[in-house]
Amino acid sequence: MPVAKLIAPTTKQEIPKLRVAAYCRVSSNSADQRNSFATQEHVYTKYIAEKQEWELVDIFADEGLSGMKADNRPEFQRMIRMCELHQIDLILTKSVSRFARNVKEALNYTRKLKLLGIGVQFEEDGINTLAMADEMLLNTFAAIAQEESKSISQHQRLSIVKRMELGEYIDSNAPYGYRLINKTLSVYEPEAIIVRWIYQSYLNGWSISEIAKDLSVRDVPTKCGKSTWTSTRVSYILSNERYIGDCKYQKTCREAVVPFRQSKNRGQEDMFYAKETHAPLLDKQLFYQVQELLEKKKKQHCTEIPPRQYPLTSRIRCSECGSFYHRKVRSGVIKWVCSKHAADTNACNSGYYSEERIYDGIITMINKLRFCEEDILGQTIQKLEFAAAAYKRNNRAASQLSQSIAELNAKLLALERLRTKGYLAADIYHTQAREIRQQLDKLKAERYSSFESRITTMLEDVRKLKSLIDELEQPLEVFDEKLFHEIVTDICINNRDEMTVTLLGGLKFTEQI
Repeated sequence: MPVAKLIAPTTKQEIPKLRVAAYCRVSSNSADQRNSFATQEHVYTKYIAEKQEWELVDIFADEGLSGMKADNRPEFQRMIRMCELHQIDLILTKSVSRFARNVKEALNYTRKLKLLGIGVQFEEDGINTLAMADEMLLNTFAAIAQEESKSISQHQRLSIVKRMELGEYIDSNAPYGYRLINKTLSVYEPEAIIVRWIYQSYLNGWSISEIAKDLSVRDVPTKCGKSTWTSTRVSYILSNERYIGDCKYQKTCREAVVPFRQSKNRGQEDMFYAKETHAPLLDKQLFYQVQELLEKKKKQHCTEIPPRQYPLTSRIRCSECGSFYHRKVRSGVIKWVCSKHAADTNACNSGYYSEERIYDGIITMINKLRFCEEDILGQTIQKLEFAAAAYKRNNRAASQLSQSIAELNAKLLALERLRTKGYLAADIYHTQAREIRQQLDKLKAERYSSFESRITTMLEDVRKLKSLIDELEQPLEVFDEKLFHEIVTDICINNRDEMTVTLLGGLKFTEQI
């Protein structure tokens, strides 16, 4: 009878510790919030250290930042990057509202981390995102946090508007030339000198772009400390009423729904104009003279004939800097040049190209595709047909979509259970269920068309391209604008005189010009 003998390992492997991080956030810089902030860090450091199977990676903390947009939180983004590098296994955070106050972002990030095998544990809410049922609770708590943020925002907005009506509102963003001292705008003379110079130079006949260029050449720092001035920045200074001691409130307005996008107020909301709210920086006569000149030039510009659209307009991009090429006439010859190079030859090392050379390059490329013995497009279509057939045989997208649909159905069931047990209000249930059903409809539609792919779309485009080019019975001798617009989607030119033309189907061909 066989006898087995145990051979003990010479070295015993240690069970790897779970790499744990914590995320903290407070939304203001007040002293109480800072205490709470420090408390969170202390609690998590101690809590993780007490777990022998855990290893502290880092404490990520965003202080004085809103949770509405994840892009605005540097520590949060650093944590996500470390997760993508598989340096974290578990994230601890106090509550859903600390992690995010935007339902969409909360779910997007937790699902992204879940795909990486990383869980997020919300201490107060008792949720771990690696559990499917807990994701439903996360959805609910995130919705509550978002509504709470919306309510807070609305109350704050009403308070701000009231102070605007009374002329008592002080914007925390002081304009260039001022500093906010004890909640009052005070003139900051080193910058005030520059503001006065800008106004006087404009009245003396300087253009806005000339003023911006001169300030940049002299390395005059902007409000943010940069040395580059733009025409937009100068234009804003020239029209800012705060330089005469007045304030025009609510020049911009925010949407009432998450994520509270801000846009220029074009009559959507009331505006308020308060006089003598702070010390003036400019003489009023100088300010109003500039406003009259701005208005005069604006009217002159508006009455100008709109520029003609040429076949190559907004079609050619510079491979060196990404800017569009603009049309210029030099010594009677039509040329195209990178807009950045035209403004400053040192900013981009591209060059000028005559329109005739560009047209010749396009004509040469089209003639090669139509009359070349190799039948480039025909061979491309054959390869795409073969790839499309193989894709349909080995398509995994449909099965993955089916899995996603099954998970959504399970979430609907979990929602129903929460509502039945009284954990979920009827209105929240109906809102969440409606969103899930919409996702289901979308996924089912995607599953229906999942046997179609980018390959199929590309195949259709290339077939269309071939049919259009095959209509040519003779080689092109002159530029065909109609054919150009039908088949060309993009053109790039580099500083080696190489023009890369992108055609229907994403096909790219390079010609020397």
